[in-house]
Amino acid sequence: MRTHPVLGLLAAVTVAVGVLPLTACSAAEGLARDALAGDGDGRCPSASGPFPDQDVPPAPEPDPDPEATLDPFVATSVRDTLATVRALPAVQRATETTTNAPSTTADPSCPTRWVTVHHFSSRFTVEMDADATPGQAGAVPTTMAEGLAWTGVDLTLTVPAGDGHIASVVHYDGTFDQRIPETTSTAVADGLATLAATPHVTGLDASIPYTMRVDYGSLTIGVDSTDQAVLDRVRAVIDTTAFRDTTLHGSYGNGAKP
Repeated sequence: MRTHPVLGLLAAVTVAVGVLPLTACSAAEGLARDALAGDGDGRCPSASGPFPDQDVPPAPEPDPDPEATLDPFVATSVRDTLATVRALPAVQRATETTTNAPSTTADPSCPTRWVTVHHFSSRFTVEMDADATPGQAGAVPTTMAEGLAWTGVDLTLTVPAGDGHIASVVHYDGTFDQRIPETTSTAVADGLATLAATPHVTGLDASIPYTMRVDYGSLTIGVDSTDQAVLDRVRAVIDTTAFRDTTLHGSYGNGAKP
C-alpha cells in the first residue's frame, strides 16, 4: 500500500505577548511610579524625575528566573472553557495545557528599567466519539471561540475511526481571537467526515490557520492507490467539501508527480 499525500498551505500564529515594565527607581515613596512614567514619551526619567540625567544608576541584574504568573481572568477563562467543552455532546475527552514562560530583557530606552515579557500559549486536545456528527464536532471550536479571545490558543480535534470511516484530525491554529461561525466549523467537520468515508482514503489531517480561511490552510490525505482514476475520484470528492479551494500538492511514494 502506498500513500498519496495531498498538501496545502499553512499559516499560524501561536504566541500572545504581554509587557510588564520593572524599575530600579524605588528607593523613596513615589519614585517607582515616576520611573515607570518617565517623560511621557517612553524615554528614561529626565532631570526633573527621580534620577537626574547625570546620575542615572546602572540597571540592576534582572531576576534570572522571573515568576510565571497567569492573569486570573485568563486562567478562569481557560478553565471555564475546558469545562464547557467537556460538557458538549459526543465529546469523549478534552484536555488542556497552558504555559506562560516569562523572559526579562533590558529596556533599550532606559538603563534603569527591565522589561518582562510573558509568552502565553494554551493547547486544547479534544477527542470526539467515533459516531459524532459534523455538527457536534463543529461545536467545539465555535464554543471555544466564545470563551477564549486570544491567538495564543490552539486546538487539535480528533474524530476516531468508526463504522464506515477512518479517523480524521483537524488543527485550529491561533484562530481564537475572533468569532468562529458554526456554519464554518460545521462545514469543516462535514468535509472531513465525507472524506473519511471515501473509498481508498487511508489518512486525513487538516489545519485551519489563524485567519480562519480554510483555503489558506492545509489538507493531507493518504490514498492507498496510485491509479489516476482513483486519485481523480478522491479529488472530485474534495471539490464537494469546504476544502475545495485549498491549494493542493502531492506526490507518489516513489517521488513521481501526480
